Amino acid sequence: MESLLKTTYVVFDLETTGLNPKEGNSIIEIGAVRVKDGEIVDRFDELIDPGIDLPDEIIKITNITNEMVRGKAKEEEVVKRFISFVGDDILVAHNANFDLSFLKMAYFKYPLGAFNFSVLDTLGMSRYLEPFERYHNLTALMNRYQVKWEEDKHHRADYDSEGTSLILYEMLRRLERRGITSFDQLAKIPKIVLNKRV
Repeated sequence: MESLLKTTYVVFDLETTGLNPKEGNSIIEIGAVRVKDGEIVDRFDELIDPGIDLPDEIIKITNITNEMVRGKAKEEEVVKRFISFVGDDILVAHNANFDLSFLKMAYFKYPLGAFNFSVLDTLGMSRYLEPFERYHNLTALMNRYQVKWEEDKHHRADYDSEGTSLILYEMLRRLERRGITSFDQLAKIPKIVLNKRV
């Protein structure tokens, strides 16, 4: 298997109507960037009509309004397009358990078969690399790795995906300096590889 720095990744982020897909919350935006050798080579970004009015709190956090999502494609269609976009690449997200809970629920609801992607979590990477740091949220990591970041654009899926892709490569370089250069090595560290492709 090629080195972690040479692997192609799809770094993604979801915006949702709430925090828990088991309570009926659903996806309202999927944003992703495909990165190879540290460069963005492709993008995916679609808004989704959830079929309900968005909670005021979600509008405030995401700046996504009812007018923006009304008439857009439904969750099932967009998730299918996203799956096609990802192909065989490795998925990456920050606090990936949250995003995975919504993706896996979509697989269950529609149904889309077995969820079979390798998934890396940059939150787990950060906690491994900097165990004595108190904060590991996206804003903290942007500051720590000196990535240019506009806080007022935070919580839009496309922008957060791009930002996460930049910190991903900073982390991969630090892992390489510790002798961790392959996916199999990374998979031995708890809470970084959340799912492994069969």
